[in-house]
Amino acid sequence: MPFAFGHLIGAWIAGKAYERITKKKIKHYTWFFLLFGSILPDIDFLIDWTLGTEVHRTFSHSLLFIVGISFLVYIVFRYLKNKDAQQFAIALGAGIFIHIALDMISTLGVPLFWPNLAHISYTSIQYINPADVSMFIGEKDILIKEIKSAVFDMGLGTVWIFYLWFKKKITF
Repeated sequence: MPFAFGHLIGAWIAGKAYERITKKKIKHYTWFFLLFGSILPDIDFLIDWTLGTEVHRTFSHSLLFIVGISFLVYIVFRYLKNKDAQQFAIALGAGIFIHIALDMISTLGVPLFWPNLAHISYTSIQYINPADVSMFIGEKDILIKEIKSAVFDMGLGTVWIFYLWFKKKITF
């Protein structure tokens, strides 16, 4: 299971491969949607912390999420009459797909066909109840503290990367 930077790097590599293969440059804001999509599925961590739930790796790590969020972005930007609406939606969907594909490396896998709770990885298919915290190894309080610290650290790094991108201090 890569952390935020692993997901961002995966999306960046895919974007650069697309540019090399098609000989087309990805536009600045399309890069934003690709990179944002690569970390968007882990937004469920915020839901867990805010509401005290256990929804990480449920709906946001599924094909339904990819289609639903991409369609929503397309509708919003189409309504705003943005000519790049389709590119934004495809880039966001590709970023989410890359995130999910990277998370499938872990032995737990992802619920690709959520609401079906069968978790699919590259090596297995297994049923995992997201409310069952015992699927994690270690004491719950220690694990939660470590996860929060790691995600906070990744969040700061991610915000910094997006700030540099927004200010056009880094280009791809």
